[in-house]
Amino acid sequence: MNKCWGNYFSSITLMLLLICIPAKTDNYNSLGQVGLINTPSAEVFDEQSIFFTLTKNEFYKLGTITATPFNWMEASYFYYRPDDLYWGSAVGLFLDKGFNVKFSYDPESIYLPTVAVGLDDFAGTGNFTKEYIVASYDFNNFKFNLGLGWGKFVGDTNIINDPLSFISEGLNERPTVSENYEQGGNPSYDKWFRGDATIFSGFSIKIPKIKNLVFKIENNPFDYYSFACCGEGLSSKSFEIRNKKSNYNFGLSYQTERFGNIDLSYIKGDTLNLSISFGFSSKKSIRKKDKFKPDIVDNNFNQDQKNEFYYDLLQNLNANKLYLQTATISENDISLTIDSEEHINPITYSSRAAFITNEVAKKNNFTFRKIDVGQITRGIEINNVSFRSNDINNEKLVQVLLKKRSEITNPDPIGFKSDDFKPNIPFPIIIYNIEPDFRIHLGSPQRFGYTGLGAKLNTEIQLNRNVAISSSIGQGFTDNFNDKPHTPTSAMEEVRTEILLYLQESDDLYIKNMFVDGIWPLRKKVYTRVSFGYLEEMFAGVSTEILYKPFTSNLAVSYELNLVKKRDYDGRFDLLEYETITSHLNIAYYHPSSNILTKWSYGKYLAKDRGYTLDLSRKMPSGWQAGIYFSRTNVSAEVFGEGSFDKGFYFKIPYNVFSKNNSKRSTSFGLKTMTRDGGAKLLIQNRLIDSFYGSTLTEINENWDGFLK
Repeated sequence: MNKCWGNYFSSITLMLLLICIPAKTDNYNSLGQVGLINTPSAEVFDEQSIFFTLTKNEFYKLGTITATPFNWMEASYFYYRPDDLYWGSAVGLFLDKGFNVKFSYDPESIYLPTVAVGLDDFAGTGNFTKEYIVASYDFNNFKFNLGLGWGKFVGDTNIINDPLSFISEGLNERPTVSENYEQGGNPSYDKWFRGDATIFSGFSIKIPKIKNLVFKIENNPFDYYSFACCGEGLSSKSFEIRNKKSNYNFGLSYQTERFGNIDLSYIKGDTLNLSISFGFSSKKSIRKKDKFKPDIVDNNFNQDQKNEFYYDLLQNLNANKLYLQTATISENDISLTIDSEEHINPITYSSRAAFITNEVAKKNNFTFRKIDVGQITRGIEINNVSFRSNDINNEKLVQVLLKKRSEITNPDPIGFKSDDFKPNIPFPIIIYNIEPDFRIHLGSPQRFGYTGLGAKLNTEIQLNRNVAISSSIGQGFTDNFNDKPHTPTSAMEEVRTEILLYLQESDDLYIKNMFVDGIWPLRKKVYTRVSFGYLEEMFAGVSTEILYKPFTSNLAVSYELNLVKKRDYDGRFDLLEYETITSHLNIAYYHPSSNILTKWSYGKYLAKDRGYTLDLSRKMPSGWQAGIYFSRTNVSAEVFGEGSFDKGFYFKIPYNVFSKNNSKRSTSFGLKTMTRDGGAKLLIQNRLIDSFYGSTLTEINENWDGFLK
């Protein structure tokens, strides 16, 4: 740090220490990380959050997706397009992508700073590759960051020898190119925290009397001929726009409380930088839910006392979308089964059903000691929770005692069929909805994204409790997929790399899927599935699976076998010649205290390669999920092509976050770093290894906070 800048920074810091204005400044910087302008801080956003950041300045555009699965971890994936670098012989078409990760520690003591360790662009081309250790101090009037950076952090100021070299002298040397560079997509661990380092710092403070406006300033350690550089080469334009005229950046940030920030900053002394971040955390519902206060109706059905009660129960449960399947009165107890339309929380739907049953019983002069509630899913009773009637309206009963006084059992999957009262269900039941169909093809150097807009009709016809016909039929309105040339480069069977042809040819009416699906229990906690038809956009055939999901275990095992044939590109009924058999052994283990779901599968993939897939995610009881996966097969990196092996990430967000009402529905988003043919799986609806939530003791017990919610 030069003397002039040091004096300036010290004076400003001292002045701001005298101002006591509380500031909430955990917002995203230009790179989609919680931080200041281009430098990170040690904090992370609320867990279960997903944010998108878009940045534009004179020499690059950058888009980042950032997820915070834990309150100590931030992970992001970015696309970067510089305006001045070569791609082949063209300037401005170079496109890069990469992963960032940050691990944060927030001590309980208010006198200690939050500390984080981060790895940016830690695999691949390395245009942003850098590592850092940073501490953030919150003085309640402003926040101050102080950190050490390696790699692309190091410019021409504040350079120091590697402070970690006492561990090994080898850390003083940083290779220019990682040994894993040619393999693509592999971590560049031989560069991490090696070579020269630099000091970076900065602070943020709320502007007095202007709500949500924050001033930021940071030192600017970067050499822009290295940072965010250099693709396939500099152009003459680079020497006009990458010069640095100042060693600090400053700007203003307008921050919303929960949904992101808009930043306008002045970087490197001559460039305006606009950054917009938007998103949310699913930890709390965005809209407040209405309290559960059902209206209990007592009608006269001109029946004897028992049947009068059954019909009243049927009417009141159905009115609250807890559809009564069966019921039996046995001495002083009642057992019933329901099919909940709106809830995935097993305690929520069972306690609501028990509450309504208790109230209906009072109106019909019944007094029950216990109320047993089972959930029916696809004709299978997956759980049963028994409540004491006098606990249901006891608001003073704490959750620990409620849980202890209730009973959770592993029911006979078809035992409900012998119940006394079985209302008539008018099969077939037809459920449908119409929604927009957005189709996207990302990551092309010629153009970052190609899109299509249409509508799709989703239909499910329930023939009986176990068998359904499902379909999703789309109608395209407009797209620009034909603007991208199809240039196949795969050395394998083209099972996924021809996705562009499917997007181009299915520009009118197309069938996304259309299949018959049957699910049955073989015995307690053993299920089987048979599906046949147009299973997904690219393949049709027969899919089978058998699942073992024991009640008292967090481990589930399934085996699937699929005989499929490739569909024609127009998305209609014709098939192509390519056919194959795929099979996988799937193992899933759920760790309840951390909500980490680990899935491992081994078998044969669509392109006839063999290997395994590892999937790690955080899956919350609410239905929110964020995960990463990768596959390794018996295909070499050279044959696989760019990226070396299949990998990607995904999110699943429940509609409950946005709605005042409850809903089982969710929306999903996933992205592969590169669409290749190796490690490609069949996209199966209702895969059993991912089904039957609420069918184990753990899945029920982690939801007691949903009692009567």
